[in-house]
Amino acid sequence: MKMRRLTLLLVLFVTACGGLLTGCKTGAVEGLSLSLGSAKGVSLRAYERGLWFDHERKELQPEGFGLKFDIVAGQMIRPVPKFWQAGSSPWRGDEPWFVIRCPMVGPYISVAAGNLGAYCGFKTFRVADEHRSSDKYGKWMHESEFPQSDGVHVYLQPSASLRRTRWK
Repeated sequence: MKMRRLTLLLVLFVTACGGLLTGCKTGAVEGLSLSLGSAKGVSLRAYERGLWFDHERKELQPEGFGLKFDIVAGQMIRPVPKFWQAGSSPWRGDEPWFVIRCPMVGPYISVAAGNLGAYCGFKTFRVADEHRSSDKYGKWMHESEFPQSDGVHVYLQPSASLRRTRWK
């Protein structure tokens, strides 16, 4: 009985978040953010970019601990590096093997304790006019995916990391 309720809640939640896709335009990410922190308590609000529960400079807690959970919807762009070439990184201007592009609804979760942190899920990356060059994202992003010269676009990418320091 408990499993049915959990499954039903999950289906309803994902369906509701799927509705966010219709409102997401290219270069925009929307969703919900839930943060639990050692000093701030619990916070549920519209999606806010950031890796950690204390991502805003005025809220940084170097000795704190917390959890951040997001459900995000937007366009995913993921350049897949040529793994057989040592040190290949499309993020630093190398040619990717291929690029995955699709609309996405997905989770993001991070856990932090002091300087240590871990995250998994769909995090965001920013794209500005300065990224058009071939030593940045210019080799693999379409022209339509870049913002106007003074704008910024935000896209999703799947990612996971363990960090020894969260502040760099």
